[in-house]
Amino acid sequence: MQSPFALTIEHFGDTAVITLVGEFDTTRCPEVTEKIAAGMSEGCVHLVVNVTELSFCDSMGLRTILEFSNRARAAGGWLRLAGVQGVLRRLLEVTGVSSVIPADPDVPTALQSRIS
Repeated sequence: MQSPFALTIEHFGDTAVITLVGEFDTTRCPEVTEKIAAGMSEGCVHLVVNVTELSFCDSMGLRTILEFSNRARAAGGWLRLAGVQGVLRRLLEVTGVSSVIPADPDVPTALQSRIS
C-alpha cells in the first residue's frame, strides 16, 4: 500500500508553485521529477516548493528537491521552500541543505523573492 501523497503545480509565467502533501518518499520521486521537469521545459525556472502539509520526506525526496534546485540555478532561476516545519526542518538542518536552499515561512513570502 502506497503512502498518501498529493502533488499540485500552479504556473505563474516563469514561476511554479509546487505543493507537496503527505509523504514524499522514494516511490513518489519519479512522479515529482516528471511533473517538475515538464514545467521547467515550458520555461518555469523559479520554483517554490510548498511543504506546509508534507508529513514525511525520505533521503530520495530530499535528493529530488536538491536536483531541481541545481537545475533551476543552471537555468538562471532558483528553488525556495515554503512552510518548512517539523521533521523536514530537522532533516534539512542535519544534512546541511538548509544552508543551500532558502526557506520561507509561506508561499507569498517565497513568491515575493521573485519580484524583489
